[in-house]
Amino acid sequence: MRDPKTPSSARRDTGRHRDGKVRGLYYRLRADGSKEWSYYDPRLGRTVGGYHSRREALDKRAKAQLDKSAGLPAPDTKTRIRDLAEEVREAKRRRLRPSTFSTFEYALDKVIIKELGHLRPAQVGPDRVARLIRDLEGRGLAPSSIRRYLSPLGAIFRLALRRGIIPVNPMTLLSDDERPVGGGVSEHHEWEPKEISALLTAADELGKRSEARYDYGPLLKLLTLTGLRVGEALALRWGDLDLVDAVIRVRSNLNRDGSLGMPKTAAGEREVWLSPGLVEMLVQLKPEDAPDDEFVFASKRNSRRPISYQNFRRRGFIPALEKAGLSGKGITIHSLRSAAISLYAANGLTLEETAKVMGQKNPQVTWRHYYRLFDKSNVAERVRAAQTTITDLM
Repeated sequence: MRDPKTPSSARRDTGRHRDGKVRGLYYRLRADGSKEWSYYDPRLGRTVGGYHSRREALDKRAKAQLDKSAGLPAPDTKTRIRDLAEEVREAKRRRLRPSTFSTFEYALDKVIIKELGHLRPAQVGPDRVARLIRDLEGRGLAPSSIRRYLSPLGAIFRLALRRGIIPVNPMTLLSDDERPVGGGVSEHHEWEPKEISALLTAADELGKRSEARYDYGPLLKLLTLTGLRVGEALALRWGDLDLVDAVIRVRSNLNRDGSLGMPKTAAGEREVWLSPGLVEMLVQLKPEDAPDDEFVFASKRNSRRPISYQNFRRRGFIPALEKAGLSGKGITIHSLRSAAISLYAANGLTLEETAKVMGQKNPQVTWRHYYRLFDKSNVAERVRAAQTTITDLM
């Protein structure tokens, strides 16, 4: 039997010992014989440990004393990512449009809180963020989607940085190789005049069929020829239309959840002028003695409720695309805005004028997202004519 007094059976010393040279500095022995260092933090009123070297503990102790002398707050060691997430959620709820907030909240709940919510901000360094990005890429998400999912995390880190919980935003330390690359501004369909004509003709023919539940032709035509956002068109009430002066006053937007809100931007509140053909179309569409608060594109069952985006997309837009032979070309409802811009450009509107009609404050946004050459043969002829103007004088 082993003698209990022999060194091999003695209990390992795991207690904390004073350094002996510096007050407030301590160590304890690890199982491998090395020392784990700690120091007394006057801001926290307790000992903080886990350091591998005496020098590291000394440096931390010195910084804590300087911060204490400067009146700086103690580091927050209790707050978790999920705690800051709730503050960010409420701040964004007040500032974002409902549809935008819904996307933001989904990313917050399904990605950030699920993956990182249990951690303290200081535990989520650039390596952990880079790993999250790799995980999202592994799920097959597009770079634009990954950036959208990381947006709440950036807001959380900015809040933590402002409160002194972390010394630096880890997302700023990511290398270019670690960031999601690509998936920027998507290319909208480059329309040809015959395609626009085919789409509007198809919508009219579908709406006139006896089995049609609703005639979506007027809505599709209005979107294509004016460039209204679909939510702006669905939110129109008869009081927003002045059919005598041929103008639409955009004042609201129908969100995807069915609620009414403000237009997407301040520039979204605007006037859009109408051609005689569109005025005639709307005059025929308007019920006799329709009140001003009734929706232009109202539900068949309730004239005080607009049709839904999903019904228009599923029953109106997609069938019209198929009938016009335009399926598979990447055309979305939002692509109709680029069709309108192409028409405006072909008829001589400047970029600034077009941006104003489209409800965009910055013309460069209009250029970057939508502006495309339209009817290239016509453009070529005008370029040649401009060149000839000078050569004829030579």
